[in-house]
Amino acid sequence: MKIKVKQKADFHFVGTGEDFTAELPIDAAAHVGGSGRGFRPPGLLMYSVASCMGIHTYHELRNAGKDADDVQVSTSGERREESPKVFTKITLKFDIKAKDLTDQDVQDAIRIALTKSCSIAVMVNMAAPITCEYEVTGGATPLKGTVTAPPAKL
Repeated sequence: MKIKVKQKADFHFVGTGEDFTAELPIDAAAHVGGSGRGFRPPGLLMYSVASCMGIHTYHELRNAGKDADDVQVSTSGERREESPKVFTKITLKFDIKAKDLTDQDVQDAIRIALTKSCSIAVMVNMAAPITCEYEVTGGATPLKGTVTAPPAKL
């Protein structure tokens, strides 16, 4: 995969890549000198984890012959206070609308995505443990649960 970021002005960059031709605006945090002209890199990492996990969890449900009408993934993360301010813990919250899922269906799909098919989550989990919480609505009984990734290694 090839991407390129090009400086537009001071801390403002624009990213382009081979997968999608639109420009991605990127900027630093205000305390560094950024001025809100784009996404901050730590946020982009969280977008990557959430979207990769959403895509792969949906894919795993479909592979199992299960239907999900809507999948949303939100994130929260804790970072070190001192530099490097790496993430030390990440929580993903899945809100899924589906009629006929069981806890086991959801847990299996998330676990496979988290440990095998979502390369972004597997890689990030090596530095910051990922916990996935889920809630499924739309069926006869709402479902709630948690899936935690074991320490990742290749």
